[in-house]
Amino acid sequence: MMSLENDPLTATWRDQLIELDLPGVGPITACADPLLCADVPSARTDEGDAEELAHRRRPPTTTPEQATVRATLRDRPPLPLEHSWLVVPALGPVLPTLSPEGMIVADLSGARAPCEVRPESTGAPARPSREGVRAGAAVEGGQRGMRPPALSWFRRPVVAGALRRRGGPVALGALVGPRREWFEPAAAAREDLLADHPDQALESALVIAVDQGQPAVLRIGPGGLDVIPTGSDPRVPALGGLALSVTARPAQCPLQGSDGAGPCRPHGGPWIARAHAAQVVWEGRRSQALAVQGCGVCFGEALPPEPDQPPVPRLSHRAAVPEIDRLHLRSGEVVRIDPMAPPR
Repeated sequence: MMSLENDPLTATWRDQLIELDLPGVGPITACADPLLCADVPSARTDEGDAEELAHRRRPPTTTPEQATVRATLRDRPPLPLEHSWLVVPALGPVLPTLSPEGMIVADLSGARAPCEVRPESTGAPARPSREGVRAGAAVEGGQRGMRPPALSWFRRPVVAGALRRRGGPVALGALVGPRREWFEPAAAAREDLLADHPDQALESALVIAVDQGQPAVLRIGPGGLDVIPTGSDPRVPALGGLALSVTARPAQCPLQGSDGAGPCRPHGGPWIARAHAAQVVWEGRRSQALAVQGCGVCFGEALPPEPDQPPVPRLSHRAAVPEIDRLHLRSGEVVRIDPMAPPR
């Protein structure tokens, strides 16, 4: 097994949360973080005065501490998996945006590492390339609309369809950051239903991953966690036989690190430019989370503020996948997405 480097991006392939709705099993969370099995002293909680706590305003829902996420997973009862599942990530390419604000990333298909591509010149943005137009990049005078599913950042329908055609039910879900700070769509199929031999099943999953520009295939099951790179991204490590913790996952808010939490509270607000920018970024993360996981608390609805919150900001309706204009990536960047033109 390849030793993990100090690169935090590499470490995410071990520490990430694999959250799927497995047919016949239900929603699960799987994680190979080695600190989940470590003996950690229980955190001391300050009970405080009950009356004071009752009037304390809830803070905005920001990314939880990794220790909070670990403690939540430890408190859940373990759930043994009887079968192995092959998980194929389904994050598609993100085209460079025509807007001058925000990070511009050329390609996230896995063919190369994401890199900043905005030129230093402050002139007008160049027209999209022929390949960009074919992928749906907006052109001057063009109509904005939904890009084809096969060319969207949300590749899960395409990946799930390819797995389903090879046999067996498909599990939908997401790869989630250790602090629930990023969300990537994913789909999975049972290994023994893809093919009679595990190597044949893995080959089928790798073919789908390569066709959709994905950097790796993950195997979860009784044997632990394996990460099998496709070779498209040299930063993805080859891992095998990592101890895997699997628990049942309640249908709670995907943004919060604790079970049983109520509706989340937006971060930022409409008051000053910095607060407005913070809320825009927060709404982008919430939209991405609800697109790949859903929520068992607000169900993506526009809820009014709680009694301990100011009247604004308030939870908005979930954004449709084609309307999501920015993504939180596992590398830490927040990238903007091109407005898409309908296919020609």
